[in-house]
Amino acid sequence: MRWLCKCCTYFSENRRRIIEHYRRNCPLPCIYSDCHLVFRSQQSLKNHLRQHGVSQHEPIGHLNFKINCQLCDFNESVTIKQYFSHLGKHLKSKETVTCPFNHCSFKSSVYSTFTSHKSRFHNNVTLQDLKSELVLQTNVNEEHLVGQVQSDIGDAEFSGVENITEHEVNTDTVQARLASLLLRLQTVLHVSKTAVQQIVTEFSSEFRDIGVLVGELNKNTLDKALRQHGCTIDESTLNIVKDTLCQANHFSCISEGGSLGTDKRRLSFFKENFSVINPVEFVLDLSSKRTFVYVSILGVLQVLLNRGDVLDRVLEERQKLQSGHYASFSDASYCKENPLISGEDLSISLGLYIDDFEVCNPLGTSRKKHKLCAIYWVIANLPVRDRSSLSTIYLAALCKSQDVKTFGYSPIVQPLLRDLKLLENQGIYINRLGTSVRGTVLYISSDNLGAHSFAGFQESFNVDKFCRFCLAGRKDIQTCSVRSGAFVLRTRESHNLDLSELKDNVTLKSVNGVKRDCVLNELQYFHCITGFPPDFLHDLLEGIVPFELCLCLKKLIENKYFTVDHLNTAIQHFPYKFSDKTNCPQIIPVNFHLVGTIGGNGHENWTLLRLLPLIIGEVVPENDNAWSVILELKDIVEILVSSSFTEESLSYLEAKIFEHRKLLIEVFPDVKLKPKHHFLEHYPGLIRCFGPVVDFWTFRFEAKHSFFKKAARDLNNFKNIVLSLANKHQLMLAYFFDMPCLYKPAVEVERATYSSLENLSTLVKQAIQHKFSHLTTVSLATTAFIHGTKYLKGMFVSFGSTSGLPDFCQILYIVVVDNKAFFILQPFSTWYLDHFRCFEVCSTDDLQLVVVEHAELNHYAPLSAYTVQGRHLVSPKASLLH
Repeated sequence: MRWLCKCCTYFSENRRRIIEHYRRNCPLPCIYSDCHLVFRSQQSLKNHLRQHGVSQHEPIGHLNFKINCQLCDFNESVTIKQYFSHLGKHLKSKETVTCPFNHCSFKSSVYSTFTSHKSRFHNNVTLQDLKSELVLQTNVNEEHLVGQVQSDIGDAEFSGVENITEHEVNTDTVQARLASLLLRLQTVLHVSKTAVQQIVTEFSSEFRDIGVLVGELNKNTLDKALRQHGCTIDESTLNIVKDTLCQANHFSCISEGGSLGTDKRRLSFFKENFSVINPVEFVLDLSSKRTFVYVSILGVLQVLLNRGDVLDRVLEERQKLQSGHYASFSDASYCKENPLISGEDLSISLGLYIDDFEVCNPLGTSRKKHKLCAIYWVIANLPVRDRSSLSTIYLAALCKSQDVKTFGYSPIVQPLLRDLKLLENQGIYINRLGTSVRGTVLYISSDNLGAHSFAGFQESFNVDKFCRFCLAGRKDIQTCSVRSGAFVLRTRESHNLDLSELKDNVTLKSVNGVKRDCVLNELQYFHCITGFPPDFLHDLLEGIVPFELCLCLKKLIENKYFTVDHLNTAIQHFPYKFSDKTNCPQIIPVNFHLVGTIGGNGHENWTLLRLLPLIIGEVVPENDNAWSVILELKDIVEILVSSSFTEESLSYLEAKIFEHRKLLIEVFPDVKLKPKHHFLEHYPGLIRCFGPVVDFWTFRFEAKHSFFKKAARDLNNFKNIVLSLANKHQLMLAYFFDMPCLYKPAVEVERATYSSLENLSTLVKQAIQHKFSHLTTVSLATTAFIHGTKYLKGMFVSFGSTSGLPDFCQILYIVVVDNKAFFILQPFSTWYLDHFRCFEVCSTDDLQLVVVEHAELNHYAPLSAYTVQGRHLVSPKASLLH
């Protein structure tokens, strides 16, 4: 049988070799093409193959036998496991069941006793061991079944002792495997260079001593094996064989003089044998030794776009254009107005990100001393899920933040600008396409300060013209809204006029908030007016949300609905479930009203805003004005994190933001609106220009900083920290480039129960047959990772709608059919509770289950149901209105 790798083009006729290929290069999927389980250890895969055997992965119709039941008219083509699942029904009904295996007369009517007997006395059995009167065979090859289930699924397949590749195994093969392992230790697992060197040195010295012992053991083993087959060899010949094996040190590469023996030699080997795109160091000031590093975007793109897994995803995403919807940047106006990106020919859109971050303790004595500025980038053509992994966010430039303040962005961005101009004009040659593909920068994500600094606007938000989207005055935003049309939007033409005025009058520090030109405006297809999207994370979750929660909680406490201690106790003791546990909010500082914010990071504030109605909503009276401000803000956040918009939903968002503004001013007349409130009013129009905010928000970019922070701790040396971190990052990237696939499987299921439909409950069986009339056996899982999101039995998802409101269902099982994930769901009745801005879910009298594909859900995010006052409430993460 020919086994094809599910991650690349590798194939083998041997099961041992395909398993070893998976172990070295990929996640560990089941090797059968119709099974989509993915395992995290060899032992899990081994148990799966042994337990289920060949019959689990072949259509039931191809198994030419049936098993009878002595207690009923059951007569089906099933596996032993499925047959015992059927017998279990009799045992649970207290019927006496006789052991079905040869030469065994055991009987029992107790389920636990019967299963214990099977486990103790019939653990490793096959169909051949069943009593002959129970098995009806028709042209079944018994040897094939036994060999496939027992012999072929053995320890040798996982040992790697036999042929591990289709090619000749030599010292170079061992050397490459060791190099990959050491590179993973050093870059992915963040093992320090000193520790790696110690591991190499110890292993090399110990191997020489162990080799002598192993040589003697091999001699005795060989002599015993030969005697068992009637062959004898004299002692001197055996000693020659032993000495030859001992002298053939295949691990000489890690010895003191070997190619992997020292850090310097390992680095040379990595650069020669892996796709390492080295960072280039540029000098800003020679006298003060001020430098920065740049990693060629063209070099990384060349490697990426000549990979089949990357190019296929780019080409697939290009076909997903939707009219009347804003589901990605390609549906928005700025993309459609860009002649290069919107053209018929394939083009590459890049998303940049600029940010400063601390590699030391931000509260320690070294804060700001080693603060760095990084420029990351992603291929925006890829689906959002495929560019959210940290290994698919690439480094362009790295420098000290102080150097940006001293020298400005212009000299630091020059190498990047040069490459981008080449990308726009000449493009990159793609071997698979046989042509060159051009590209440009689509957007630059950053926080507001970083965006204004890079784009050339005023960095202070206390100046009059503080907005990069329009010409609003600082005082005007208190009385006028964006919706009123009172503010003139910035355009390329008006921006160029402001730059001309600055150039003509050098005494002016700024004109309409413009201080200087953006460096990347030299590009033909990019302009700063259309290239800097809003920053949802810092505008909302770390800006408006903690500010307004501070105002509202202060007022609610003043109204004596609860105290700070009561609130913090409720937050701490709330029964957070699933992903909410990871991002559960912190307690509110006692002096929060003096600080003017509740603090917290974006994830924590998001969870707090979403679950606050469940935490304290029952003690707040209905129609309280301060409470209404919180609920309106919750609605706005849920709408903004939606992955798709229509003109109707954008108009609704615009009205929501306007009403929220009015309500905030009404409830807190003495509070001045912040610039971020004004930025929020631009969001509906900006979504029309850029697409959904989740396409370019900064959540995942900020997570990328974690690699450099860990790497800095590992290095424990801040001399030329910029180059050291960039080198380590590029070695890490080279490790991933060596993998056959950069992306995780769309569906990962580690544990599943295979069963014939006849052995399932009536409700589950009917639901599956209604969706898949051709299936006779299925694998049911209770946990799955789908596009990186974890789904568990008991979670709620939204599917369908009634009278414009979303319906909710609870996950019972997850089924994978034709590489697509389906949920077996129990529908619940849904009621909307306005005071909680949540949905109450109630079980229905109709017990019918439904099978729903993952793509059919109203939103991908799984949810938890929390019990409040005896009611089960679900708080959505994104807007689900229909």
